[in-house]
Amino acid sequence: MPAQARLEKTPQTVPKFIPLRTTVPKKIQPERPGWIPSHITENWDTDPFAYQTEEELMPAGGLHGKLLAHINEVVWVSLEKQGLTLLIDTFLLYRNSSNVKKRIGPDLLLMEDCSPLPSAYDLDTRKPPRCIIEATSPKSHFKDLKANVPFYFGLGVETYFVIDAITPQKKWRNPFELHLWRKPKGQSIEKISADSAGYFWLPEMNIKVAAQQQRLIFVDTLTGKVLHDTGQLSLALENAEHNLNVAEQRANAEAQRANVAEQRANAAFDEGLQDGLQKGEQNKVLEIAHNMLAAGIEPAIVAKTTGLSLNELKHR
Repeated sequence: MPAQARLEKTPQTVPKFIPLRTTVPKKIQPERPGWIPSHITENWDTDPFAYQTEEELMPAGGLHGKLLAHINEVVWVSLEKQGLTLLIDTFLLYRNSSNVKKRIGPDLLLMEDCSPLPSAYDLDTRKPPRCIIEATSPKSHFKDLKANVPFYFGLGVETYFVIDAITPQKKWRNPFELHLWRKPKGQSIEKISADSAGYFWLPEMNIKVAAQQQRLIFVDTLTGKVLHDTGQLSLALENAEHNLNVAEQRANAEAQRANVAEQRANAAFDEGLQDGLQKGEQNKVLEIAHNMLAAGIEPAIVAKTTGLSLNELKHR
């Protein structure tokens, strides 16, 4: 059989088309923080302030807010000079034992001053704050005084200070109660007592604090000066101005009294001198001086008026 015929009988094979498999890369979700609600499974908001629960909502306004604003206003200038600042109601981001990112909102957090200040203090990128301050509220009283003590020190905080100033009835506590704990590196937690004057020392801030009834007293330990807020400074300025006015009024009244006394002395001297010249008595001036002294005129004015010395008046 011819070769051409053999080729014609050979079946032709058509290549089978196999479509290319294209894989869509799976969308990589950002790390899921622990504060994301369980029902949100994708496209969650990683903002530390998102999805706040009623329990997490930071107390705003009221006595609690007034107290925090007062503390910050009193100490901020002293801290600024040291390159420090206090963050108010700013979330502290940390990781729990399962390495899940969590958040907690301390009332006041001490950090180095910077611009701009962070919207959240992230322990993934920052050192643990040296000092945290909590002001109790009716809902947080137990947590602030009990649970937060080992918790904050577990994060690496060195000093934890609590101001217990608000009662469960949302009234000012009388007196305010202060609590201080410290954990030096490598040591156990220690409850610190006030000194003999009632002050608690916060060395990280170079400030000491005492409670007098329903008032907090802050002292800058670098200068020894008591720190004040603007209201207290205004009141102190008003008091100083009032005291100055009172002192000026007293000085004017004293000057007027001295002027009247001097006029009386001059009049008495002139009258006595005229009488002495008429009588020709040599010691009339001494007699005049005696009469002036007897009338209650001050010796210095008598001496100035008569020309006699104080010694002569004494001998008289």
